[in-house]
Amino acid sequence: MNRVSMTHMWLNPSERAAAQAAGARGAAEGAREAAQQARDQAQDARDAAQAQRDGAAAGPAGGNTNTGVITIQKNGQTITLDGASPEAVMSALGMPIPDRQGPSNGPFVVAGIGIVATAIVVIFGLLLRYRGMTRGVSKKTELPAELTQRMARMETAIESVAIEVERISEGQRFTTRLLSDRAPLEVPRG
Repeated sequence: MNRVSMTHMWLNPSERAAAQAAGARGAAEGAREAAQQARDQAQDARDAAQAQRDGAAAGPAGGNTNTGVITIQKNGQTITLDGASPEAVMSALGMPIPDRQGPSNGPFVVAGIGIVATAIVVIFGLLLRYRGMTRGVSKKTELPAELTQRMARMETAIESVAIEVERISEGQRFTTRLLSDRAPLEVPRG
């Protein structure tokens, strides 16, 4: 056994836990410091890339094509870029080169095409159904000219029959009223 573990062995449980916690705190501080250094290096790289982009943007506008010299320290190595493009700087830094086409809208395009296609099919189906219903109605109402004339003659005949029946019923009412107004007739019994 090494000396540290021997020392921990003779400590009571609460002192042992305190010693282990102190060791863990020390390790956590070391990890934090390493992470802070990595963040500082990444920030330096971003600053350098931004300076490169600013230089590239100002160069053509001002007529000066010299973008300057950029020195980057990464993992103990020094990288010097003289008039490099932003893609070269990002590649040297190990950063992914952004896609110039923008974000992919593939799933949204496919969904939109599906919705539009479904709407077209539904509208087309409804139009065909409406067209079929209107054609069915128009075929049912169209009658041949001969049949239309025959129906007109039947209509006039039915109207004249209705008038005659009304006259007959009026005559019956008149006769019934005359008979009821007469004095009762005595019939001999005998």
